[in-house]
Amino acid sequence: MYITITLTAKLQMLSVNRKRITLRRLRQQGSSLIEILVTMLIVSLGLLGQAGVIALSAKASHSAFLRSQATLLSYDILERLRLNRAQAVAGNFTINYAPTGSTPSESVPSGSAIQHVELRNWKANLEKSLPNGDGQVTVDGGGNVTINIRWSEVVKGAADGTITPTVFTTQSVI
Repeated sequence: MYITITLTAKLQMLSVNRKRITLRRLRQQGSSLIEILVTMLIVSLGLLGQAGVIALSAKASHSAFLRSQATLLSYDILERLRLNRAQAVAGNFTINYAPTGSTPSESVPSGSAIQHVELRNWKANLEKSLPNGDGQVTVDGGGNVTINIRWSEVVKGAADGTITPTVFTTQSVI
C-alpha cells in the first residue's frame, strides 16, 4: 500500500509539473518586440562604429600615400641636383614657393637652361601628384640641400574643416 500511495502521489506531481511547464511555454512564445528593437539598436551601433573605423583607416591610408609621393618627389629633385652639382652649388637651382595666384610651374623662370627645365618639370610633377603641391629648394655653397614640399590636406581636429598645408622637409648633401 505504501508503494502504491507514493507512486500515485508522484504521478499527480508529474501531471501538475507538466501543467506548469505548459503554462509557462504558452505565456512566453517567441520574442517580444522590445527585445527585437534592443537587438537591432545594438547591431546598428556596432555597424556604425565599424563604418567609422573604416573611414578613419581610408583617410590615414591616403595621408600616408601623399607622404610617400612627397618622399619620391624630394628624391627626384635630389637626383636632378646631383646630376648638375656644379650649377646647384652655384645657386642656380635655388627656388622658392610660387607666389599667391600663380601655379608652381609658372614660378620657374622660362628658359632653356638645364636648371629651368629641371625645376619646371619637378614643379609640374608636384602639381600633378599632390593636392595644391608646391616646393622650395635651397642649396648652399657647401652642397647642403634643403627641400620643402607642401600640399593641402584636411587635418583631423579642425572643427571647421579648414585645410592646412602639410610641409615635408628633406635635407641632404650633394
